[in-house]
Amino acid sequence: MTLNASIFPDLDLPTIAVDYTDLVLGPDGSSPDLLARRMGVYSNLLTDRLRQEGAWYVPRRIVVGHSFGGMLALRWWLDHGGAGVARIDGMVLMGATAGPMYDVVRLRLARFRGREFRIGIATILRHWNRPAVARLIKRLLSGGSPDAHPVDFRSLNRPSDWALDRAGWKNTDWRSMRSYRLALEGFDVRERLAEIDVPVIVLHGAEDTLFPPEVGRALASGLPQADLRTVPGAGHALPLTHGGEVVKAVEDLTAFRFGGR
Repeated sequence: MTLNASIFPDLDLPTIAVDYTDLVLGPDGSSPDLLARRMGVYSNLLTDRLRQEGAWYVPRRIVVGHSFGGMLALRWWLDHGGAGVARIDGMVLMGATAGPMYDVVRLRLARFRGREFRIGIATILRHWNRPAVARLIKRLLSGGSPDAHPVDFRSLNRPSDWALDRAGWKNTDWRSMRSYRLALEGFDVRERLAEIDVPVIVLHGAEDTLFPPEVGRALASGLPQADLRTVPGAGHALPLTHGGEVVKAVEDLTAFRFGGR
């Protein structure tokens, strides 16, 4: 689960790719239902999608989520208590947080002599998410076009976090971008993490320019069965740049190898 499934490596397993690059919730990316239920809207959409997928009903099921997809996975599991369609055998979560979303985002501007310089951008994000601003950013990063232009993230020459963000804007309908950001406002499931009783491998890039490493540590510490794997050299684009780590995590869950390397 993510905003663009092409960020994931080939897992060599039957998979169901779920992304939301073309999902438009209201004429400007907003709706009364979205503003009232936030991530609950996406959770219901995911449930409906999986119920329609015959391939989902197999003996062993693993959820792999990156960034927004990882946070959606947490909310979705909690909405169902891990039962029914949400009966899964484990999760691999990358570049994700349990919340409070936006408050934990700290953009890394520079590094000097081993020290990082980051700024919180919660207020900036809310300004960026205004309809006129979101349309303008979309046009600036898409050659003047407001439309979505599909991007295969694996074709990026230098898949840095910045390149990932630019490609994400080009790839995604501006209204879809606005919808998922509105959904994430107020996202916070920290108090309910102890309910999640399946194995979870938390992959976090040591060089993530959005979420500092302590965000991954906080997520893992709240989960009863978590294996935190901090990946040296990886940023927020971890599944794109360090696909081998993702493949290994999935293999460990499917083969019941869990609890460290």
